[in-house]
Formats: sequence, structure tokens, C-alpha cells
Amino acid sequence: MPNTKPLRILIVGAGIGGLTAAIAFREQGYDVEIFEQSKMVQETGAAIHLAPNSNGLLRRMGLYAEDFGGVECVGFTNNLPNGQPRISMYTGHAAEKWKHPWHLVHRGQLHTTLKDRAIKDGARLTLSSRVASVDPKTATITFEDGKTTRGDLVVGADGVHSKTRKGIPGGDLKPFDSGKSAFRFLIPTETLRSDPITAPLLEKEGYLTMWIGDDRRMVMYPCNSGTMMNFVAIHPSRESASDISGQGGWQELGSKDRLLQLYKDFAPSVQSILEKADSSKLKVWNLLDMAAVPGFINSRLAILGDAAHPFLPHQGQGGGQAIEDAVSLAALLPAGTAVSDIPARLALYEKCRYERSHKIQEYTRIAGMDLSEMAKLGKKNDMNEYVTYNFGHDEFEASSQALKNSLSVTDTRTQHSSGWLSSLRTLLSWLRSIVTGGKVKSV
Repeated sequence: MPNTKPLRILIVGAGIGGLTAAIAFREQGYDVEIFEQSKMVQETGAAIHLAPNSNGLLRRMGLYAEDFGGVECVGFTNNLPNGQPRISMYTGHAAEKWKHPWHLVHRGQLHTTLKDRAIKDGARLTLSSRVASVDPKTATITFEDGKTTRGDLVVGADGVHSKTRKGIPGGDLKPFDSGKSAFRFLIPTETLRSDPITAPLLEKEGYLTMWIGDDRRMVMYPCNSGTMMNFVAIHPSRESASDISGQGGWQELGSKDRLLQLYKDFAPSVQSILEKADSSKLKVWNLLDMAAVPGFINSRLAILGDAAHPFLPHQGQGGGQAIEDAVSLAALLPAGTAVSDIPARLALYEKCRYERSHKIQEYTRIAGMDLSEMAKLGKKNDMNEYVTYNFGHDEFEASSQALKNSLSVTDTRTQHSSGWLSSLRTLLSWLRSIVTGGKVKSV
């Protein structure tokens, strides 16, 4: 009999991946509850990329970045530390080439949009819920206060320091220092435009600008409908180690004096930018990496986003891959899925997502290498290769096709099995007719 009772989906973590999963599962009519360990007073972070591969998935859900402050990225400029341009490229054709535009958005605005939509659609959000463990076989969550809740599927979207990952065989992994840390801050666009030293940097609207040295770099791009400029200053961890607790969190206050010292050899325009950073809001965090988890699933538990594959920021794909994971899961568990089908569908999820997410992880690591290290190892940061692979993918279509193919194989096997049984019945009937003198008896 077909399953008529909607699945109960328990999502651990209300970040970008978890909230996207909640929206996607609610679209299937499922009972969805999200458990978030924080009080979620305000989402942290600065800006984030919504490249065509992830932006298209949100647009399919009716979420348009331009409606919550997104700025279309129409080009990028790669400069030497002294400000001399190395590469400048127009990318405004992204929507035409990759079917969807490339937007730059404030992380907080994206997060609020996802949260509001998930709740509006009927997902329940429970805050201050710290998970202690997960039982994958029974889809049961145990919280630190001893309480438990049980569903049909647990989705672990609880970030790099994931508790749910421990429910995956070989998943008890610890993230480690990648060797790089990053200062991040926002500056009002008008503040930069009013300074003759920095004003020329804003002549091309919608551009992402980078200054890349051997072991450090700075990235600038617009967000908040172009009213703010986002900055990320990536540098060797050892040079700001005293400012960081080592947990890889987003809320460590950084030293402006140290920031200025780190980029003292960069162009005057960079120096002027750094002088404008608000010391009270200057954040620094350790960029964490992690060994590959052997898998993303176990029985009725699936992990996604940073819980499954923590991303460094060098290609702006971390949030995008979490969105892809979430959409893949929901596409593989469409309305009417039976509880008994969940393990097989999760196996398809792992097949769809494991190779792609880890390949983009590796592209990201290469993109973040020191220039001297890249040359020494013979690595090449082939932008055309990774942009094509990253952007030219529709996870909803890919996962939907994977499910269709799987069901087609199952139907074929069922037909073969049915045909074999029919032939066997015919043979037995014929043999019995011989034994009974030509009188055929039912089998």
C-alpha cells in the first residue's frame, strides 16, 4: 500500500543548509522540525556568494536574491599587491551562459529570508536545543538535557563542529587549522566613494576585486543592494593567532593594528580601506579544514553542508554546496516516500553528492594555496575548469534524474521477476496436466 502519512523530518541546525532543507521538505508536504543550539538573536557573517548553481535552486523555490539585497556580480579584477591589475574579466553573461545570475548577498539577509520562509511554510523552529547524540537506526535525537525526540529521518546540518556527524561510520573527525585565518568587515560604499584614494575602486559596479600576494590576499565585493562593501583579508594564521580562540568561530574581535601591519606592503588604496574598518566590528576567524568523511549517511541519518564537507572560502561555494545538498535530499525523498524507502534513497543522496562536493573542496584548496606553494607542487589554478564544473550544474535536475533512473531499474527488475514467476506457473501447470491426464488444475 502507498504511504499516506507524511514523513517526520528532524533537522539539526538552522544555518543556510538546514533552513533550505526545511523549505524543500515542506514543499513535499512533510512534517519538519528544526533544532538550533543557539538563541539565534542575529545571524553572524558578512557576505556570501550565490553562484548560478545555488542561486538557480533558490530561484526555483521562489527566492530571488535581488529581493533581499543581492547584487549581481558582473565581473572581477585580480590585482597584484601593489594594485597593478593582472586579470580583469566581465561575467555579466552568467545568467545567459549558466541559466541563472551570480549574486553577492549579505549572509544575514539570506539567512533571515530562509528562516522566515521556512516558518511561513510550516516548519517548526526550536531554539536553544543542544544535541548530544543521534541514533541513526531509530532516527532519534537525544539532547543534552536528556530529552529525546523521534522522527523518520534526521538531517545533520550542524556545521563544522557537528554532533550528528558522529553518527556516521568514521565520522568522528576533528577539523584542523588550514594554516590561514581571515579578517572580515563591512564598509559603507559611500565612505569609500568619498575618498579620492578608494573611489576609483568603485568605478565598475558589481565587480569583485582581489589583491593577491604570495601568502595573503584581500577580497572586496558589494552587498546590501550595493550600499555596503564586504571585505575578507586572508593571511597566515600564525600572524593573528593571539586574537583567535582556535574554535573557528565567527565572533572573535580582531586587532585593527595587526590588520594594518599584515598588509603594510600592499597598495595605498588597500591601506586606506583598512583604515576605514570599524574596530568595534572587526572580526577574525580561523579557516578550518577537515579530512574527508567516509560517507554522508547511516540508516536514517544524513549530513549536509559543513557537517559533511567544511569549505574554505576561496571559491565562495560553501553555502552553495549546502544548498545543493538540501535540494538533493528533498528531490530524492518526494511526497509519498515510505519510511522503508529512506535508507535506499539516502544511498542515492550520497552517490549524487559525495564526489561533487569533495571535488569542489579540492578546487577550493588549490585556489587558496600560496602562489609559491602552487608553483612548487606544480598545481594550476585553472579558473575555466572550476567555474565550468561549479556553475554548470543543476542539482535538482541531477538528483531527480538519479531517482528516476533508480526507480526505472527497480521497475524493470520487478517486471523480470513477475515474468519469471508467470513462466514458472505456466510450466508447473503444464507438468501437472500431464500427470493428471490432461486435466489442468490451478496452481
